[in-house]
Amino acid sequence: MADEQEFQNRLRQLGVVKGARQLKPAPPVDPTLRESLRPSPHTAAQPLITLLPGAEMVDTAVGQTLIVDKVYPLPYRHGRHALADLLHHQPASLTPLTRDGRFQELDFRDFLFLDTETTGLAGASTIAFMVGVAYFERDALVTRQYFVPDLGDEAAMLTLLDDLLVGKAGLITFNGRTFDIPLLDTRHLMNRQLSPLPQMPHLDLLPPARRLWRARLGSVALSALEPPLLGVRRTQDDVPGWLIPGLYHDYLRTGDGRELVRVFYHNQIDLLSMVTLAARVAQQFSQPQANDDAVDLFSLGRWQASLGQTDVAEQCLRWAAQGELPLDLYHQNLFELGWLLKRHGRQAEAVPLWQQIAATSFDDVSAHIELAKYYEWHEKDPTQAIYWTEQAIRLAQSWSPTQAALVRPELEHRLARLRGK
Repeated sequence: MADEQEFQNRLRQLGVVKGARQLKPAPPVDPTLRESLRPSPHTAAQPLITLLPGAEMVDTAVGQTLIVDKVYPLPYRHGRHALADLLHHQPASLTPLTRDGRFQELDFRDFLFLDTETTGLAGASTIAFMVGVAYFERDALVTRQYFVPDLGDEAAMLTLLDDLLVGKAGLITFNGRTFDIPLLDTRHLMNRQLSPLPQMPHLDLLPPARRLWRARLGSVALSALEPPLLGVRRTQDDVPGWLIPGLYHDYLRTGDGRELVRVFYHNQIDLLSMVTLAARVAQQFSQPQANDDAVDLFSLGRWQASLGQTDVAEQCLRWAAQGELPLDLYHQNLFELGWLLKRHGRQAEAVPLWQQIAATSFDDVSAHIELAKYYEWHEKDPTQAIYWTEQAIRLAQSWSPTQAALVRPELEHRLARLRGK
């Protein structure tokens, strides 16, 4: 335990964020850190298959693959969510997000969750030495991890993966659109195999995570989303993602599987977290009224507006305005709602929103300008238009010369034109 605590302390000193492999380059590595992870040279190497309950070595015509299956009953709770939660929603609700009409005809039981562990992040020589998948089967969620025991066995792993894909209609990944799927597609080509992955309906959870939770949480790495959003805390069995390629290379050199057990754990938690994260994303679209966080409602409303879902966007933004928002987000929320109303010819309803912003904002004159435009063109009231323009100029006078120079010429031109009427 003392050694493990020392290891964790050293990781914190290096600035490691667990599981953030796909978002940032790895920090410079203390060469002694890898050594501290390696088993003692005085003990015999232990074959990986003996360390993983249920592991099976499968032979194919093109090599071997180690497969580890686990079965979870649907009521199983990963953090604060049951695995069955996702099945309470329909993929059709995500059609505005995916822009893929095939989601209208699918059920989440038709999807395969997929996550890879690789020998690196880029380059033609990078391979996925582990592909973890999860899928619903009857009253359970099955996770299956395909592991390449030797570099020459990659084609076998891809063949077995493709056999499973035949029965699946869609994919769910986390950053898979830019990383996992292009990598696997390339590896298929390198092995003279045709990948079915690019043609499948695909929900990549990273873009919606950014749109929905970055405003509140900042980082949207999967491991950063887990504690606050999913109620998941990884144990000391986990391993930082940026160490994983080195651990695989150590395994190829020594044949000792002890430290790779951590990689299987890491991949397993990724898969379970993707299942419950998909449920959270689906809930945002199918049951937005269940969201009780004002910042998340603002994010959802702004996103729904960009997707053309006007009614849902308006409701979310109004709910957000009734909650607790930081002042800057409160202004953004009101302005987004005002713009939504304006775009649909409801400028009169936007006026009180712009007035609230103008009364409490000291570094932005956008609301003043909208009010000036409204009174000039819709109410035909140049007196009010002049008033709001003068208020904007007065506010800009308190800014730095550089900041004021960005808006004052336009405001003064507007004021001169209004006075000339």
